[in-house]
Amino acid sequence: MTPGALVRIASRIRELATQRAYGPFLATRYLLTRPINLLGMLGVTLSVWALVVVVSLFSGVIVVIEEHVHAASADVSIGSLPAGTSWSKLHDAIADDPNVRGQAPRLVHFGMLNRPGVRPPPPILPGRGALHGGDQPFLFVLGVEPAAEANVTGFADWLRDPAIPADLRVADPDDPLRTIDSTATVLVGFERMKRDGLKRGDEVVLTSGRVYQAADGNKTLEQIPMTMRVAGAYKSMHGGFDGNNVFVDRATLNRALFADDPDTIQEVAVRLRDDAKLWETADRLQRTVARITDRGDGRAYGSVQTWRQKNATFLASIEHQRALLKIVLIVIMVVAAFLMLATLSMMVTEKTSDIGILTAMGGTPIGVMQIFLSCGLVITGLGIVTGIGTGCLTAVHLEEVRQFVLWTTGVDLFPLDVYNLDRVPSSIDPWWLLQVAGMALGTGFLVSALPAFRAARHDPLVSLRSS
Repeated sequence: MTPGALVRIASRIRELATQRAYGPFLATRYLLTRPINLLGMLGVTLSVWALVVVVSLFSGVIVVIEEHVHAASADVSIGSLPAGTSWSKLHDAIADDPNVRGQAPRLVHFGMLNRPGVRPPPPILPGRGALHGGDQPFLFVLGVEPAAEANVTGFADWLRDPAIPADLRVADPDDPLRTIDSTATVLVGFERMKRDGLKRGDEVVLTSGRVYQAADGNKTLEQIPMTMRVAGAYKSMHGGFDGNNVFVDRATLNRALFADDPDTIQEVAVRLRDDAKLWETADRLQRTVARITDRGDGRAYGSVQTWRQKNATFLASIEHQRALLKIVLIVIMVVAAFLMLATLSMMVTEKTSDIGILTAMGGTPIGVMQIFLSCGLVITGLGIVTGIGTGCLTAVHLEEVRQFVLWTTGVDLFPLDVYNLDRVPSSIDPWWLLQVAGMALGTGFLVSALPAFRAARHDPLVSLRSS
């Protein structure tokens, strides 16, 4: 820099120092003359972008999964009913509730499904395998009345899903569990049908069981094998439900397990008129069920659960993964903060002589601090605006990004079939954007204040001596 330029800058600083307006002038000059500041802004941009895009993606996945789970579940499920609960009596009491639109009786039991003569592998607990049911033969057996079931869930649509090939479809969707050659039938999830190589009309053995008390008073588990034919496949949007559940006719399962009481049920699926009144309706039904099932022994029978409560463990596990992901992504912001701290500390070191000249001409410690604090906040602010803008744009077009990467590299960043999705979902939460901006701004203020405070403490004589 020429002596003339130095004189002009010193004159300008002297003038601004007199007016106490040197802060914006020097802060702007330091920002524009140091390209390394772009590195700090890039770090903030990247961390904010990652927080916006990844959390929006995961939030979108959670929204879609909740829709799939809700579609595979009744609005309200009434379970834990005592043995011998009469369907006709409970039906009339539930129907009296003004918010009940439909209800369907169910028998819910455990079982294993295998081909005749095939020894099954060791079973594992249901739901502990893969998302689509794992490789276990152990599953839930739902005894239903198809017409009633179609009024409370998407049962009728599951039978007509276009993804099911013609040879696996149910012969008559209006009567999906009718007998084949005088043999009871079973509806199997589409993925399980493909995995086991089953076709419509194949013979299978559905083995269930019941506990009975022998003459000596000991309780014994009696295995009940039922030879059935495959009626066809069904496919809901919830892969975990398809892989772990099969449907049979309620009367067939009732004859096999409760021959002495054909009217007994174990669960009632309920559909509501107004979802906004879900919780208050569940509370009201809980009192109704307790009254109908009262045995006079002081015990409370029956458990009424909303679809969220029934799937609480599954939904909570996904929400927990999102929370852990946020923590991991915040680490990126910490790394960006250290990067900005390093660039601002270098700026303070480089501008030691400027600080000495400024304070010698009347600059105050607070004024010096404001210069470097302003630099840090401007870098942070630009990083936040750029990061949120590009993050929202990327989140909206995630499917296009996935297709572009797949087309150019052959790598699928987000396999859609894992969650039964048509496209990559995203859900941009304005409250989360405010949280990200607040975290980034607070972090930027902290890392800017440290070098700014160090600059304000500089002794002007030492600064001038070292220049």
